Amino acid sequence: MNKMGNDKFRDPIHEFIEIRPYEKKIIDSQPFQRLRNIKQLALTNLVYHGAEHTRFGHSIGVMHLVTKAFHSVVEKNQDYFDKPTVDWYEQILRLIALTHDLGHAPFSHASEELFPIISASSDTKPKKLKHEDFTDRIIKETCIGDYIREIGNGFVVKYGIEYNITPELICEIYNGDGTELPPKLLFLRSFMDSELDCDKMDYLLRDSFYCGVSYGKYDIDRLLKCMTLYEEKERPGIPRLGIESGGIQAFEGFILARYFMFVQVYFHRTRRYFDIMLAKALKEILPNSTYPADVDEYLDWDDVRVLSLLKQNATNCEEAERIIRRKICPRIYETKVHPEIADIRFFNVLKHGLMSEIGQQYIIEDSADKVPHKIPVKVEVGDEMAIAIVNSTEKSLKSISEESYLINKLTEKIHIERLYVTEDKVQEARQYVTKFIEQSEK
Repeated sequence: MNKMGNDKFRDPIHEFIEIRPYEKKIIDSQPFQRLRNIKQLALTNLVYHGAEHTRFGHSIGVMHLVTKAFHSVVEKNQDYFDKPTVDWYEQILRLIALTHDLGHAPFSHASEELFPIISASSDTKPKKLKHEDFTDRIIKETCIGDYIREIGNGFVVKYGIEYNITPELICEIYNGDGTELPPKLLFLRSFMDSELDCDKMDYLLRDSFYCGVSYGKYDIDRLLKCMTLYEEKERPGIPRLGIESGGIQAFEGFILARYFMFVQVYFHRTRRYFDIMLAKALKEILPNSTYPADVDEYLDWDDVRVLSLLKQNATNCEEAERIIRRKICPRIYETKVHPEIADIRFFNVLKHGLMSEIGQQYIIEDSADKVPHKIPVKVEVGDEMAIAIVNSTEKSLKSISEESYLINKLTEKIHIERLYVTEDKVQEARQYVTKFIEQSEK
């Protein structure tokens, strides 16, 4: 695409990001501008005060990274795609990246349980909506779809009808089941939804920067430069995303960065506490205890509106008051990051005993769990979840699980169980926990 007339956005993570004219239309639209008021990390700013960044900057950052990643792959495989296909794939990826978070609720993941349950018809089983459902609907049912069609029309004029880009195509590649897509196009999904995707690449760096921590840092330049493609012998002509053999350590650093961010930031005890408070408060103060199912009504909801509602209800809703006043119930006990079966059994006995001793109404329980990565330990390279290591010298393919000791070992789920107790019961609860631990050690 001609770079004449492109805008440049200054970004604290990636410096200058080029924006094309039709992409600027999407960015300037109301559905996208709403993301300026959707915090990336919910109420994490009540723990790490710099965490005020939003889905707006993240979405633009992902578009920048997915472009660099695709360029890296194309440069190593210059004879694989023709010029029209390169332009087409690149624009599709940029649009997926730019629009992938449009459906997020206020305070992002922290309030997702407030999504409505709908039935398409009397014959359809009720379905609880997810932010991905709203993303699809916003792309297809608002002006975003019109701007995507304009971009698609430009490709039709330049290259032909087979290079059209539609809202339906964008949604099917990113969120669809893939049954309606040519296999070649599924290759593009790996750039945005895999263990090597640009969504994770951006949010780790961005979240780490704004939280003022180093846990999420990794060698982004090396990782991008090592991305390449390969074909399976069983499926010739169908590209797959992989890593050059020299990039194993860069990928390990990426996985470890994500692991540390979950342990230290995303699962931080205070951040998790306020997530619980937010969900409880919204169940009480939202109309019908849910966000609206109608897209236009849903788009009227953002962090600013929810925060205003919390302030209005702080006098009659304890959870709302705790958020507004930053009143935190003390953590009274938590398990290890990777508890064994005996640790979980101990936690459950302790929990039930404490509830009997001081009353269930004074205790808040949290369970946080996440798999460090979804790469199978023993897997063929052709597995959908595999990350292939491409050795161009030996002309061989291996799974990252075969080549990386770290990836092979980092398979145990992060699983933290916590108990918080209200301020008036802290001393009583601590005495019980101390006595319980002492007795268990005899």
